[in-house]
Amino acid sequence: MARHTREDAAVTRARILASAQQLIRHRGLHCVTVDDVARAIGMTRGAVYGHFRSRTELLGALLSCAENDFATRLAPLAQGRAGTGPGALEQALATLLHGDDLARHVSLLAALLQHKCGDACELCPLRARVLAGVEALRGTLAALLPAPGLSNVLMAHLWGLLSAHAMHLAPSGLSGCAASLARLYQGHDVRSHPALPASLSCRPNATFDPTLVRDTP
Repeated sequence: MARHTREDAAVTRARILASAQQLIRHRGLHCVTVDDVARAIGMTRGAVYGHFRSRTELLGALLSCAENDFATRLAPLAQGRAGTGPGALEQALATLLHGDDLARHVSLLAALLQHKCGDACELCPLRARVLAGVEALRGTLAALLPAPGLSNVLMAHLWGLLSAHAMHLAPSGLSGCAASLARLYQGHDVRSHPALPASLSCRPNATFDPTLVRDTP
């Protein structure tokens, strides 16, 4: 019998994560089981449990992938390497919207944000992690905007773009929107835009409610 090396285990683990991520993106979190994930890549349920002790641990690993993708993109901003000049916001937006990496996490993040539970359960800690990430991103964007309250509207705007991309309603290359978005938000025009819902107004005390986002299959 061939010995399974650490590299083999890493490859198998990556296959399991990719299978789970694709199924969640297509069906939604609550319609995906460990059996579904295993069947999609020709594995047994027991083989999947050999890498992840539970469905919650598998979802936690997927969330870690999302957190790492966001952290990598936000690192230059957190470390002050992006600067604070007029081009800093555009650079930040271009980095966030580049490629497909963030859009692939939309369904998982949306489902966790919508999760409601009367008592503590397996998904509650994952939801808390997502909410902490939302606050971190809000703070990063607020520091680059002429009015901190605009970060709430920009967060909703970015979520809409990523969701549209996840549903294949927008092409790859969303970073091409960065320059236009930066001009819009740096010029304050968004505050009086006639198409902006009152619920997304940028009043100083307005807050972005992540529980209002919808799951994207």
